[in-house]
Formats: sequence, structure tokens, C-alpha cells
Amino acid sequence: MYLERSIEILAPAGSLDGMKAAFHAGADAVYMGGSRFGARAYADNPNEEDLKRAIDYAHIHHKKIYLTLNTLLKDNELEGMVFDFLNPYYEEGLDGVLIQDFGLLSLLRQSFPKLPVHASTQMTVTGVEMAKWLEDQGVERVVLSRELSLTEIKKIRQHTRMELEVFVQGALCYCYSGQCLMSSFIGGRSGNRGRCAQPCRLPYQMEGERESRYLLSPKDMCALSDIPDLADCGVDSLKIEGRMKKPEYAALTAFLYRYYRDLYMEYGRDKFRVDAKDVERLMDLYNRGGFSNGYLYQNNGADMMCTERPNHMGVPAGIVTKRGDIRACTDLRPGDVLEIREKDGKKIVEWTINEPVPEKGFFKPGNGKNGGTKRKLIPGTTVFRMRNPSLIEELHEKYLRRELKENIQGTLRVMKDFPVMLTLTWADISISLEGERAEAARNQPMSGEQLKRPIQKTGGTAFAFDKLEVETDGLCYVPNQQLNELRRHGLEALENACLKKYKRSAGFPVSRPAAKAAEEKTDISVQKIPELHVMLTGADTLKRGRILAEIEEVGRVYAELHEAVQENFVTVRRLKFAGKTIYFSLPGIIRDRDREKLADYINAAAEYADGWLVRNIEAFLLVKSMFPKAAFMFDASIYSMNRRSKNFLSGLGTVKLTVPVELNYSELKKIGCTDMELIVYGHQQLMISAQCVKKTQGGCTKQPEMIQLTDRQHKHFYVYNECEFCYNQIYNGLPTMLFDKKKEIFELSPASVRIHFTMEKEAQMKALLQSFVSIYREGRPEKNVLKDFTRGHFTRGIE
Repeated sequence: MYLERSIEILAPAGSLDGMKAAFHAGADAVYMGGSRFGARAYADNPNEEDLKRAIDYAHIHHKKIYLTLNTLLKDNELEGMVFDFLNPYYEEGLDGVLIQDFGLLSLLRQSFPKLPVHASTQMTVTGVEMAKWLEDQGVERVVLSRELSLTEIKKIRQHTRMELEVFVQGALCYCYSGQCLMSSFIGGRSGNRGRCAQPCRLPYQMEGERESRYLLSPKDMCALSDIPDLADCGVDSLKIEGRMKKPEYAALTAFLYRYYRDLYMEYGRDKFRVDAKDVERLMDLYNRGGFSNGYLYQNNGADMMCTERPNHMGVPAGIVTKRGDIRACTDLRPGDVLEIREKDGKKIVEWTINEPVPEKGFFKPGNGKNGGTKRKLIPGTTVFRMRNPSLIEELHEKYLRRELKENIQGTLRVMKDFPVMLTLTWADISISLEGERAEAARNQPMSGEQLKRPIQKTGGTAFAFDKLEVETDGLCYVPNQQLNELRRHGLEALENACLKKYKRSAGFPVSRPAAKAAEEKTDISVQKIPELHVMLTGADTLKRGRILAEIEEVGRVYAELHEAVQENFVTVRRLKFAGKTIYFSLPGIIRDRDREKLADYINAAAEYADGWLVRNIEAFLLVKSMFPKAAFMFDASIYSMNRRSKNFLSGLGTVKLTVPVELNYSELKKIGCTDMELIVYGHQQLMISAQCVKKTQGGCTKQPEMIQLTDRQHKHFYVYNECEFCYNQIYNGLPTMLFDKKKEIFELSPASVRIHFTMEKEAQMKALLQSFVSIYREGRPEKNVLKDFTRGHFTRGIE
């Protein structure tokens, strides 16, 4: 054995059929959702009884089930529903739960102390410090961000005892998981609530380009050939994406990753080779423009994207020759669905072949059902196989139609005048049952084979006899009904003995935390006017921010911390001299390669800093390690959707929170905003991505700039290339504007409000600031100075 420790194969299960197929094919565990609170709300998730049976099924077959509760929870859900939802599965022996919400983490530690907690990739864990911090919070496993390299994974392994789970197969999100608000703000379907509408898979036109392309649609990932490297990095679980895909996908991916994991564990690198035909089989089921290795070996790149089409690309099946026929580049079978398409991915013709064609054989386009095209095909054009029914039939036959069975041994003892005895043995479990007394046969005694036959009929149970011995004196007759009943009771007892060790006592319900601001109406005539804070994103915006020194009402300025800002400390000094407090805002994502440089920036800025605005826990931990008594403002990307998460995050130190942007006014009143900061103006960040739109289209220029994207409905979005830390930020084209919601803001009574400038010119900045002052300081009518804007979720909220 080359590798002594095992590595878990973790498959997706969007349904009970998918779970069984994955287990039958070799998965060690599956992750699946219940009827609520999972990040795939549209999967065929089981109801309570079915999920309890699924947990038992897994345990009988020595497998595990992890439940996905990896969404952000509203206050009434977390306090009024989650305990009742989760408790039956906890009692049944659920093996773990995936979470995103810090409030849920707090509740789980109190109510379900024996339940293993896994930090979902939605938590955006990108570095050592957050992984170690989560371990201190009682988390047993972390699902690392998909964007991490092998080097980063290995470093996290070296500094934490936690189990590390890494995605190896399936779809890649364009955005860092847990940081996407695009679907939420475009259509009200929040990815943080499991309802993503996948706007990243739609076409966009980049400023200066003539055609729309799928600029935000990455290829699917396949790390089958990277198992040795992942194993050597210390990964504990290889995770396959795809709860929305069919059971045959779960089966094939589980089988192949199990096979190649076992191959490496047994023989090491010397005999580890991935058969190209196995990769082709994966591509037959689903791929977007082929596969990439994800981010394991590169930070980003055009070769990771599929800009031609956002869905299944199929498998290259043939090439059009100069003669006009097609030369097959793989074996084709009757029923295969083929497609010829334009360069832009649009289909020209599709047909189903009815004759087998061997690899390198020739056939005519459209020879089969639904075929034929009058267009002249260009030599060299690739023909794609879009569906491989023989592969699907093979998977159904092997893994979906057959039941997974556990081999047991048995002894049946039948002696005249003694009770019939059945002993069943399975692994380390052995049970014995007594039946009725065996009587002497009146006519022909039953043979051993006759006695054995009813006992061996295990039918739809989880068991099958590997060996069944019969001891008899050859004098008895036992009715089949009696033997059938003895078998049923025996198998039930064997199953119960197996499941008993997994069962738990009920969890502990806990009371909800009190709100600092209950649903009470305040007299807005005496309501305190919130302090005004202004955030400046980008070096050019910071230069323009010098005008803030002249505006008395601005109390605090947030300035981005990076090299360009360091060059403009003259602005910071000017603002400090004018009496403004300065909070430096750290990057939206922190990677290991940036930590040392960022620490230098933090040290350089410390003499000017009154506090720090952080957009991820990694940044918070970095600053706190350098300045333990520092003051912090957590941005809205550190989610506090409920009172429990508010209390958890506020308890981390001198910390203030930003009002969550996905709650509406009524929901904000319920959780209380008197100790929080409300964003009243700004272009909302919708995505933060390791990819680069500029690099995808024309190559890296290493020059930060703001690029405009336009969607099919002519709505605009802005992409800022943050080159120093190498990520893209996508902003909503319309700014969120709440200035004129004075009554509602006074009723919420936030401690402060924030105006966020990103791309506004100096004149626009002055006009917006004057508008705020006139409404809130001078008491003038609530007039909106903008023609085009959005209310964000302040009025509508999310489902």
C-alpha cells in the first residue's frame, strides 16, 4: 500500500436515487439537502421521512451523509424553524452539516454539540488564519474556496488539524463562492439562499467589442489526473459538484474518482495513469467546452473560460473531410445524438445515428433520424456527440437498477422438539432468534435445501447471504410462513443493531437572543441624525475625495489600502487635519501571496488609521494579529442576516457591523440596526472573481481600469480590474439610492450611514453629498437628485 491514509470520495446527491447510485458506484459519502435551507433549493431534495431513511441506508452500508444548511438564514428561520428541522436528523445520526451562517454556527454549538460542523465553500476560506480560527470555533472540516492553488492548500494543511475538503469535479462559479449578489440584485433570486439564477452563464458585451460572448462562464473542472498532487497536499475529501445533475452523473463521477484514488493509494505515482476514454466518458455526461484543472495550478486565464456557449458542449465525435463526409474520432453507436454547430456555438443540425461507426471510420452528415442539412459543411468542422445513450444505459444497469447489498453469514438450526434457531452475523454484529418449536414431519421431512430457501429470500433488504448453513436432524417440517417471519425479524434485528450506535438523544433548544431594537415606532421628530461616513474605492476616487475635507457633516472616511493609496497619503493627511476619522479598507479577498505585502501596507498606514474596514474574516484576523486593540467595521460581505450572527460577530472584539444588503426594511427593523451602519448610496458590488474579464478577452495588461459590460436587456455593469491583488470586482450599473427614504431610515435609527463612491466624478460627488446634507441636516424636502437608480433590496428583499 503506497498511501496509508484514506481519502474520502464525496459525491453529490440531488435525490435519493442519486444517493444510492453514488454509494453503489463507490462514494464514501454524499452531501444532500433537506426540504429547506440548502444551497440547491431546486434539487429534488427529500422530505423528512425519506431523509431519515437515507441516513439509515448510508449507515447500513458504512457510508456517510452530510446535510447542506449552507445558506444565510433570516431571523425567524434560525430561531423558529431550524431546530425543529434539524433535530430529527440529529437523532437519526446525521454525520455532519455544511453551513455558511455564523448565527447557525452559534446555534449548532449550543443545541447540537455532537454534530460535526463543516464550513461550506460559501464561507470563502482562502487562507491559513481563517481555517485555524474556524477550528477554534469548533468546526471539524472546511470546504476550501475553489480558487486556491495546490501550494495554498498544502500550507493550510500544515497549519491546521481540520479536515480539508476540496472540489475536484464539476461546475466552477465565476465569483468566489459566498461573495455573489448578482442573481440576487438582478432578479431577487439569491445565491446565498440557494436560488441562484446563474446570470454568469448569460452573454455579455464588453465595452469596445461588437459581439456578445459568455464572458463570465468558466469551463467545468476535472481533477482526475491531479489526485496524486491533491493527496500529497493532505486533502481529506475529494468533492464532486453536481446536486442538480442526474443520478448517472453521480454514479460515474463517484466510480472514476474511487477507482483512481484506489489506484494511487495502492501503487503511487509510478502506475497512476488516467485513461483518456474515462475523461471522455465524463465529458459525455456534461462539460462546458472541455475541462480545466480549475485553479490548482494557475490563478486565472482565458483557457479556463468557455466563451462560446454556457451549457453542455458534447464530445468531439468526428471531423468533416474535404469530400464532405465525416471521419469519426471515437467509437459511435446507434442512438448517439450528434450535432454540427457554427463557430459561435449555435447549432446547424442535429441527428441521431442508427448504424455503428468505429473510430477513424467514415459516415455521412445526417445519416439517421432527424438528419439532413442543405448547407455546405466546411472541411475541418468538428462534429460533437451531445448524448451517449449506451453509456447512460450502462450506468443505469450497473448502479441504478441494482441494489447495494451487505454480505452476511447465517446458521439455521432445526431440531425436533426444539425452537428453530436463526443466527445472523455481519461484521462485528451477531444476533440470534428463536422461532416456534420444530415438530416431527407427518409425511416427508424437509431437507436442508428446503429449509434454506425461505431464509435466503432477502428481497429488498440491505442484506444478502454470503453463506448460510443449515443444521437439522432430518426429521422435521417447518411451515414456510414461520421461516419467512423468522427471517424478517432476524434481518430487522440485524439492521437495528447496526443503526443503534449512530442514534443520539434530542438536541437542546435554546432561546432566541434579544434584539437591541425591537419592532417599535420611534418619533422621527426627535430621532438622532446618523453620522455620515464616506467610502472611497479606487486611487482616482481617493484623489477626488479631498473635497470631503470641506464638508463638515462627513465624520469618517474609508480609504482603500493598497500601493496606489500609499502614494496618496497626502489626501489622507489632509482629511485627518480636517478632523475626519480614517478607516482603511482592506482587499475584498486575501490570498497567501499577498499577506506579506499587505502587512507592510498595514504597518505603513497604522499612524493614520483610526480603524479598519474589512470585507472578510481573513483580513480581520490579519489586522488583529498585528494590532490586537484595533477597531473594526465589518462590511456587508461579512454577513449578519440574523440577531444570532450579529451577536456572534460583534463579540469578536471592537467590531461594528454593516447592515446586510439582502434584507428589506421590515426585516431590518426586526433584527435591529441601532448599532450598525447602513449604506444609503453606492454601486453595489455584485461579484468578486479571481478571473479577469480583460485577460479573457485580450490578455493581461497589468493596468487597473473600469470596464463596462452590457447584458441582453441592455443593462450595464462595471468591472474593475484590481491588478495589485489580482481580482475583478463587478458592480451594479445602477447605484442604490436611499437618501429620500428619510422616514424609514429614522425609524431604523442606524448608528451611521455610508455613501460609497467608486466611479463618480467630482461634480457628482459634491451634488450627492449636498443632497444628503440638505435632507438630513437642513431639513429640506426629500428630493432625489438621480434619474436612474435602484432601491436594492430595501423595499423588495429576497425570497
